[in-house]
Amino acid sequence: MNNNKEKGILAKAQAWWSDYFHVLALAFRRMGRDNINIMASGMVYSTLIALVPTVTFLFFILSAFGALDSFIAFLIHFLSDNLMVENAEDLVAALKSYTGNAMSLGIVGFVTFAITSILLVNKAYTVINRIFRTSPRTSTLRRFTTFLTFLVVLAFLILLLVAIQSKIAGSVRSAIGYAERSKTIWENLVLVGSIWGILFSLIKFLPNAKIRKTSASIGATSGMVAIIISSAVFTFFINTSVNYSIIYGSLASILFALLYFYILWYLIMMSAEIAYVHQFRPDKGLIKGHPESPLSQITEGINLVLLVSDRYKSGGGAMNERELVRKLAVPQSRLYGYINCLEDGGIIMSVNNNHTAFIPSRPLDRIYLKEIIQVLYGLENKMNEDISTVGEAIAIELASRGVKDMENLNVENLLERV
Repeated sequence: MNNNKEKGILAKAQAWWSDYFHVLALAFRRMGRDNINIMASGMVYSTLIALVPTVTFLFFILSAFGALDSFIAFLIHFLSDNLMVENAEDLVAALKSYTGNAMSLGIVGFVTFAITSILLVNKAYTVINRIFRTSPRTSTLRRFTTFLTFLVVLAFLILLLVAIQSKIAGSVRSAIGYAERSKTIWENLVLVGSIWGILFSLIKFLPNAKIRKTSASIGATSGMVAIIISSAVFTFFINTSVNYSIIYGSLASILFALLYFYILWYLIMMSAEIAYVHQFRPDKGLIKGHPESPLSQITEGINLVLLVSDRYKSGGGAMNERELVRKLAVPQSRLYGYINCLEDGGIIMSVNNNHTAFIPSRPLDRIYLKEIIQVLYGLENKMNEDISTVGEAIAIELASRGVKDMENLNVENLLERV
């Protein structure tokens, strides 16, 4: 009986991991279509603009409670381990100088920097909602107050973390017995917990949709692991790239910072994509076939292949999805259905990582019209299956007779007739 129970647990674990890797594969495929790399680049630009104002806003609040020095020490430690290595203290000193000048502006500067910080949060809000296929419904004023509350709460969370750090670190130190070891363990726990909490909050609360805790947790955990691994690789890369500092001097720090911001935002959006796929499962919710009439399916599918083939034959290269949507006059969601069918059937293929540009997968004289119709009709799957109903038999017979006279007609022949 225990063996059966263990086998059941093992089977459930294998099924869960299999489903998780399927979610990852589907999420990575959708990341290309969602242009995650472009959105991450945009967030880097927004971060650069809002970095000093946001830090200044947080410094305003932290300095009011006397926790600024402790936070700066934590920031130096984080940057030295993840970004600048030896230049972390100089960077934080420069940042403190900038924010000190900004803080001298008083209440006017405080309000101005608060607005700039809110614009950064709003940008992240827009991007996350785009990944989750939702649109903002709240009014501008309500969104402004919500984001301002978020920034204030973030400042108080940092304040709370700094306040209890020494106390909890002391407890951990006494429990373990080794000062350096306990310090390292505590710092790692704080870092991991902070990353997971931020990712979970972004996924759970930013989308204008009800996100399950399970999906948000899976997305946050995946992103946390990816960020920790990428940070370790990035640190190793910086430590071995001394030549960049010699060539570029202080500009190397800016280069590394930009690259790190890009990686960070890319992984944050990847976490949101994983959570979206896990909750809404577009693969399971996808209708097999198309809701359009069979005539529309065949017409639009063949026209898609001809457009891609004609562009390729004329030397124009790949056909992108925007042109296909415009020339076929079909919704993007319907176009994706045709593209998936034709790619799986070996008729067309993607030529870029974003999965947005396509060419024929074979020479045009080897792509037969019969194959295209069979792929769009779904006949290639049914031919190898047992026929269990009269309806299936009639449908297969109808499709077989329809393509019987098209044995030797290929795409090249069709383009010559156009």
